[in-house]
Amino acid sequence: QGVGCSFQAASAMTMEPSGTSSSSKPSKLLEVETRRIPGLGPPSKLSTKVYFHVEYADVAFGETVRVVGSHPSLGNWEPEKGLVLATNEAIFPVWSSADPTFLELGTKVEYKYVVHHADGSLRAWEDKEGNRQFIASGTEMTIEDDDGEYRRKMGTDQEEEAEDQNQDYPMKSKSPLVRDMDKEQKLAFVRDLEGKAEIGATDTVFMLAFQLPINIMKDNDGVWQLETKAPSDGRNFAFLPLLQELKETKKIKVVNVGWPGIHVDNARDRQAIEKLLAKHDFIPVFPPRKEFDKFVSFCTSFLWPVFHDSMQVLQYSKAEAFNEQDWAAYQHINNIYANAVVPHTHESDLIWIQDYHMMMTPTFIARKLHKANIGFFLHTPFPSSDSFKTLPVREELLAGMLSADQLGFQFFAYARNFLVSCKRIYGLDPIFKSGGFMGLDYNGRNVMVKVAHFAYPFEASRAVARSDEVAKSTEQVKTLFKGKTVFACMDRCDGLSGLTQKIQAFRTFLNDCPQYKGKAVLIQYCFGSLGGMDNPAFVESLREQADAFITNEEDDLKIITKEGRGEPSIFLRIGKVERYERLGLFRAADVLLDTCVKNGLNLMPFEFIAAHSDQESDDAVAIVSEFSGCSRVLLGSLRVNPWNNSELTSTFERALTMAAGERKERFACNLQYISQNSPMGWFEDFLTDLRRARKKDDVRIESIGFGAKIRQVCIGQDFQKLPIDVVLNSYRNSKNRVFFFDNEGTLAADKRHMHRQYGAPKGDVSDLQSRGSSPNEHVLECLRTLCSDSRNTVVILSGRNREMLEDWFGSVPRIGLAAERGFYYKLPFTTGDQWHCMVQNPNYGWKTFAFEIMRQFVRRTQGSFIENKGSALVWQYRDADQHFGAWQAKELSSHLKELLFGYDVEIMEGKGYVEVKLLGIHKGVAVTKTLSKVSQAFGEADFVMCIGDDRSDEDMFEAVNALFDPSQEVADDELSTTDAESEGSGPTMAAGKSDGFLPKRQGSGKLAGGGLCSGLSGGLASLSSADFRGNLASFGDSEAGGPSQTRRFFTCTVGRKPTAAKFFLDDTDEVSELLASFKQQKDRRGNKELPFSSSSTWSTGDVHAQGKAMRVSSMPSISSLAFSH
Repeated sequence: QGVGCSFQAASAMTMEPSGTSSSSKPSKLLEVETRRIPGLGPPSKLSTKVYFHVEYADVAFGETVRVVGSHPSLGNWEPEKGLVLATNEAIFPVWSSADPTFLELGTKVEYKYVVHHADGSLRAWEDKEGNRQFIASGTEMTIEDDDGEYRRKMGTDQEEEAEDQNQDYPMKSKSPLVRDMDKEQKLAFVRDLEGKAEIGATDTVFMLAFQLPINIMKDNDGVWQLETKAPSDGRNFAFLPLLQELKETKKIKVVNVGWPGIHVDNARDRQAIEKLLAKHDFIPVFPPRKEFDKFVSFCTSFLWPVFHDSMQVLQYSKAEAFNEQDWAAYQHINNIYANAVVPHTHESDLIWIQDYHMMMTPTFIARKLHKANIGFFLHTPFPSSDSFKTLPVREELLAGMLSADQLGFQFFAYARNFLVSCKRIYGLDPIFKSGGFMGLDYNGRNVMVKVAHFAYPFEASRAVARSDEVAKSTEQVKTLFKGKTVFACMDRCDGLSGLTQKIQAFRTFLNDCPQYKGKAVLIQYCFGSLGGMDNPAFVESLREQADAFITNEEDDLKIITKEGRGEPSIFLRIGKVERYERLGLFRAADVLLDTCVKNGLNLMPFEFIAAHSDQESDDAVAIVSEFSGCSRVLLGSLRVNPWNNSELTSTFERALTMAAGERKERFACNLQYISQNSPMGWFEDFLTDLRRARKKDDVRIESIGFGAKIRQVCIGQDFQKLPIDVVLNSYRNSKNRVFFFDNEGTLAADKRHMHRQYGAPKGDVSDLQSRGSSPNEHVLECLRTLCSDSRNTVVILSGRNREMLEDWFGSVPRIGLAAERGFYYKLPFTTGDQWHCMVQNPNYGWKTFAFEIMRQFVRRTQGSFIENKGSALVWQYRDADQHFGAWQAKELSSHLKELLFGYDVEIMEGKGYVEVKLLGIHKGVAVTKTLSKVSQAFGEADFVMCIGDDRSDEDMFEAVNALFDPSQEVADDELSTTDAESEGSGPTMAAGKSDGFLPKRQGSGKLAGGGLCSGLSGGLASLSSADFRGNLASFGDSEAGGPSQTRRFFTCTVGRKPTAAKFFLDDTDEVSELLASFKQQKDRRGNKELPFSSSSTWSTGDVHAQGKAMRVSSMPSISSLAFSH
């Protein structure tokens, strides 16, 4: 298909066949050849939209180029009946088809181009050997006989290329042509992906932790003083250098909130401590001692083992029920911490909460400060989803964490466990944003998830390691174990530290390698947790396994040897260990041994490397457990599985026999990592992302729920509870009212979760059963009253089929029904009792294929089933395993897109389902079409009430919102409060014009302006509110209604949640109460309203306008109404 076509004189085409060149006319006139594509059904019911582009410059003014071919739409080789192409100044010499031609899918077509004179007579056929040909495939195709010149002239080739690139790698792009940017522009573009977030000296950060990173004491004069040393337990020794650096550099003000480490009973001492600590930006918390003890017990004996995946061990060791009192104490103490910080902060401050002790604190702060910028960092691991699901308070703990704006984890393995738990408990899927951001969409809020482990304070630790105190402790250890290789261990005294495995493995090592007996020793220091040594039996077991004990009396280390053990090799010290003693042990040791079975980060290996950083023999070896977080970053260490005894013993020997060069190289690798990562970088990085994650200013946060399960829901500023008084006032002062109601979840309780189908369905798609909930008699009676008012149009929109809606609402006269989300509809004032379809002669051939492949997936996905919704087929997997179901859903969606290519359907993946439905069919289209018909029959609607509860109802909310002009909103206090009829009075009109909401009735039965209800294929999703109002701007007042009255549009969802609706009601009971209120309005009118006559109103279109009745001609049938594209 060359660029540019040469043509031969038309006279040559009229010669006898024997004298005709084979290149100057069709090679043969053939019948349309159809080819079946496997799996696509009858081609006659499917069509392909075809466009033509050709380049040809040798055309005189007034002449035209046409496409002539073997299909009737191309003239069946008759030139005068060919498809006429067009050109203009922008694309010449390219000619293109202004309108497409439609061919049956799979049709093989042969064709050529011809040129016609201005009078329509044939001038020339293109000079080409043989005929051009193609096979119609897909829903749309373009025949490019111009070598792509049309796309280049229109500038669409670059856009399509950029669009294809962005489809696989979605980015936040301000321009599709990033490649055309210069270096500086690209750099600015990349930086803009993160978004700007600045934290300055004027900002304040509140750090909440279980304990303050300082100690206080009374001096000899009874005055409270700060100790110069930081607490040696937990992470406080590492946090204090960070706070000191922040204070010295004055980068940002940091206020610490926490327990001061002591209990104070009298108010005078509390005031003195508060005054002392306030000078140093500390806020002490004084919890009740009794509840505090229960709080500590809950943290150490329940949360600590659970978060380290030891739930089963905990259940076996403590055969007792969940302690509700300890849980209540945990919540109460968390609330006390929240109350301590709230009076000192406001919404622009940053609040950073540390670790598992404070998991409920974000909830209590968010209750009081809805826009508070809250971050939470979990220093421990997060358990696997199977462990976490066993917790009686799993939802409360998750809700507490999700009340924060940003969650931090040491490593991605812990974040992954958290995300999986959110998926399995709350059904939340992770979201990913440009710049590498990850998070969760939770109740309209983006909760960001950050992975960055705490950085060890290397420089501050080096300074401490050089102190005289540490030097003295180091010398004591070296003196006691002179000439021996020391394996140093520093662990918490519990089963998670792998102490038993470590001791047994070291003893096995000495037995297997007797040459190291008396030359290698294991020194094990054990310190207690918050609650002290909680397990005396475990402590006694350790004492039995040790050969000797180390004591520290008046800063003098001594060894106590057991009798009958010979020369000791395993030394044990249990009790509180000061930091200088720990550093002294590490500086004297040759090998660090860590065999924990689960740990978040474990700072001991970091401190061991720092302790040796200034020594000449920088060749200390670190052996770390692969179940500790530090093994992921200290790449120079030797990783071991503490459960593998033989691996441990071989690693011990390797550490002793390692070549000096390898030892130095491994140590240098670890030292480089520790020295280049500072707590300040970790601190600033987390806070910068926390600032980016803050809640938006243009939304409102509401607390929904009760107790510990309360959650923060992000909604629009104008989202509020439906004002019943305002609705009733608007109802009374309106003439033409339209009501749209969803059924299940709105008029009737949603009981779909109670219906479950087991196993793959038998038979064909027609045998599938659909179940639903019908409204009660009270609701039906209210609907009857509404429908009896000639000014009301009531429509029920549901995803259920026609038979179910007829069965549920058949007893309500004059009610409109829209089944299968509007695919079938029945409006008494236009269709009578007959059901009409949105699409003429719909093709259901796709359902057979979709049903068969869905049935295969049901067989292999436990908990899934198929639901038939008439114009849609749904594969439900809400009862299946969420992750497996999501994997299967992606695979099913891929198969369906391939199998149903060419059908006029769309495949949608939602939360717990995959749906195949006819293209462009949704409730928004049904609502728009209904409003148009109401406008044609009775004039513009001046009252619209739209109520629904689920995702499918968002389409009709958006459709109604698109018709609404905010400038015409009438304030509540401007509404008339009279109970008079609308003919005599009405609410005051706000500033602004009133025309342009709905199309006026046209004499021809067609919509002026077009496009309102033509979206059977595209729906309303592609139209913005501004576009919608623009399309309707040409519509004036209804012929029947005269000058338009003030209109009121109410979109209402059931339940508080992120939605396109402007109002909400809490549940179906409140919807019933609203219907009852409308019913009362009807009852109160009594005889004021004209008597209703179904024959006069619906068949002849009687309406009330400006206080008098006007007769409107009979409505045209639905089939005669043309909805233009």
